[in-house]
Amino acid sequence: MDQEEIYPEENQIPQEEYIEEQQTVSVAPPLEGAFSKYMREYRLLNSLLVSLLMLTVIMASIWGMMMGLALSGEGNSDFSDGGTAPAAQKQEKQKVVKLMQRQKKAQPTTQQTFRTTAISDITLPDFNELDVKDLAPVVEAAAPTMSAAGMNNDKMTKAMAGIGLALPKTMQQRCDPKKRIARLKSGGGKTMTETAIVKGLNWLKATQSEDGSWGAKDKNENGEPIKADAHHKKAMTGMALLCYLGHCELQDSPDFGPTVQKAISYITSMPPDEPVGAGNRGSYSHPIRTYALCEAYTMTKIKKLEVYAKRAAELVIKGQNENGGWAYAYGKGPAAHTDLSVAGWNIQALKAAAYTGIEISGLDEAMDKAIKYVKECQDKAGKFAYQRGKGGKASLTGTGVLSLQIWKNAKSEEAEKGLEWIVQNEAVITEWSKVDVYGWYYNAQACFQATGVSGGSKFWKAWNKDFQKTVTSNQAADGHWPHGNHFHGDSDVYRTTMAILMLEVYYRYMPTTKV
Repeated sequence: MDQEEIYPEENQIPQEEYIEEQQTVSVAPPLEGAFSKYMREYRLLNSLLVSLLMLTVIMASIWGMMMGLALSGEGNSDFSDGGTAPAAQKQEKQKVVKLMQRQKKAQPTTQQTFRTTAISDITLPDFNELDVKDLAPVVEAAAPTMSAAGMNNDKMTKAMAGIGLALPKTMQQRCDPKKRIARLKSGGGKTMTETAIVKGLNWLKATQSEDGSWGAKDKNENGEPIKADAHHKKAMTGMALLCYLGHCELQDSPDFGPTVQKAISYITSMPPDEPVGAGNRGSYSHPIRTYALCEAYTMTKIKKLEVYAKRAAELVIKGQNENGGWAYAYGKGPAAHTDLSVAGWNIQALKAAAYTGIEISGLDEAMDKAIKYVKECQDKAGKFAYQRGKGGKASLTGTGVLSLQIWKNAKSEEAEKGLEWIVQNEAVITEWSKVDVYGWYYNAQACFQATGVSGGSKFWKAWNKDFQKTVTSNQAADGHWPHGNHFHGDSDVYRTTMAILMLEVYYRYMPTTKV
């Protein structure tokens, strides 16, 4: 058979149709991209992601609008109470907000500890541990209340919230208005005392110089202007600043903030370790300034003050005489003029340095040597002398006792003998003309600190019987204290700061119990 018979002609496909059919079958669809394939296969997931993104954008927009509204109404109306406040009121409230913000930053994230090895020896108790329940009020005056404490308590309560947590235990009571008044009352304090303190602070505010110092306008006991040198200004500024800090008035306080700020600026306007110079003036002004620098740093945590406090304290340690005291011009050797009056201020300066928590080399050793020196200044009657080997002086007995209480010796026989002499001879004075303000500054602190020792409350009770009435009733109408009994270096500023500090004794430093 030939080929035509096997495949008849009518069953064959025309060549054109065959080619066309083959071409139709062999044409493939275009290739699909990876992204297109992903979008096709995950349509549901993609829809969910897009919806979530849109929801996030909407929520962020709503949150932004809410924050914008909150911030726009916050700037000038913190602690607002309804209507539009006067401009002065707004300004005061802004100051309170700033203070709260600063204090929040100042609080440590961990419990504050001290780096000097002997600080545990002066650890202080909480308020409830103080044995002062037998100190019943003994002066006929109304007991103080928060509304009559002499300050704008609403502002101060808010401003002081939490700051006590950043302070050593001994200083915490001064910064909580409620605890401050509670301490004043439990120690036998009266409204007239707190009122006199604030009145004195206002007088200091009015007499501050433009550069932030005190002393340039100072007057002596006869009301005559004194020639105020740099040492006098540094010492008086330090004393005034301590008065404000004792009442927990800081650089942002509603009533005294600018005053405190200018004072801090002044005492940091010269090197912290500049030479004390010849004579005795620098050996007093430097430790007083150091005392203020250290306490200001402890309470404000201003970074610049940390460096100043450390260097100033190091100069005090370096200036100590070999016998444990401090001499005029920080002299060295047995021939140098060392005395307890100079030593007392340097000891207080190192106490304040210890409370800063700054590591200061040689502090413990210096204090141990100082206490040995102080004990050598006591006579057989219990009084403390100006210099070793001499008779005791009424004006320095409190200096000796307080020094012992500051550093490990509150329970010592020497401290008790000194306290006995004070209450028998000084506590009975009720006439301002016989009051040695210098001595009473120390006496008040020494008798109050005695309440931290078992059986020591009797000394404070005896001292406090007439103390605050004698001091407050002799304050002048403008807030300063007039001349009383003569003491070396007497001036209006010095006398007034001494009076304020002795009245702040009820809450400025709590008594030691571990000594």
